[in-house]
Amino acid sequence: MSKDQIIERLTQLRNMMKQEGIDYFMIPTGDYHGSEYVSDYFKVREFYSGFTGSNGTLLVWMDGAGLWTDGRYFIQADKELSGTGIDLFRMGDEGVPTIKEYLCEHIKENGKLAMDGRVVSAREGKELEKVLHKKHAELIYDKDPADVCWQDRPKFPQGAVIQIPDVKAGKNVQQKLAALRKAIKEKGADAIFISKLDDIMWLYNIRGCDVECNPVAMSYTYVSEEEAILFIGEGTVSDEILKCLADANERIESYDKAQEIVLSKLTAKTSLM
Repeated sequence: MSKDQIIERLTQLRNMMKQEGIDYFMIPTGDYHGSEYVSDYFKVREFYSGFTGSNGTLLVWMDGAGLWTDGRYFIQADKELSGTGIDLFRMGDEGVPTIKEYLCEHIKENGKLAMDGRVVSAREGKELEKVLHKKHAELIYDKDPADVCWQDRPKFPQGAVIQIPDVKAGKNVQQKLAALRKAIKEKGADAIFISKLDDIMWLYNIRGCDVECNPVAMSYTYVSEEEAILFIGEGTVSDEILKCLADANERIESYDKAQEIVLSKLTAKTSLM
């Protein structure tokens, strides 16, 4: 992609930021499950920076931008960012601040930092909140920068799912769910919500193709004593797998309904692992 394209995309992002009073926009490399590699759908940082490395975080403000990445990519990033107006912050080098340190020093009192909270871990989000609290600044976590100008964004990854025979998996789904429910009870909890993809694949003896170099499918699961729900892409699961899951008293729901359905099951007395 050309440098002019990057400059134009950043201009459109800054126009949105100005309209909504946002001072900084953070765009990490990540998907909704913390995968090491991300599909084309989630390459938002690359879309706005032109940097194609697998690790890096872009921070955009009104009169500048910075890209933080590690030593594997210093030479590559220096070349790909040239002419875009994005400064390279070499992580680990002496005197180079972390993103949190940079924000702590530069964000103004009562400022605003925006991001798509779905691609940031809860731990990192809490750490950012602590940093911003020092400046009485606000964290806006429901802004997807791709919505601004990525009109031809690739499709969300939802490939076909395959089943692993019980003999290879070691245990069938019923046995694994029984062991999980025992662990939930021992912890004094009522249910568990799992977003870690390899854990979900193991639990239901399935494999997918949604993340490069990893045989996993984009999914969530909610398990309680009474039910188990697998949230996964519509049309990705075969009738054979559906029957197997039904035999385990497990039901399928659309991936997009995970938040809505799980929140509907939680009460003030619910203890969730």
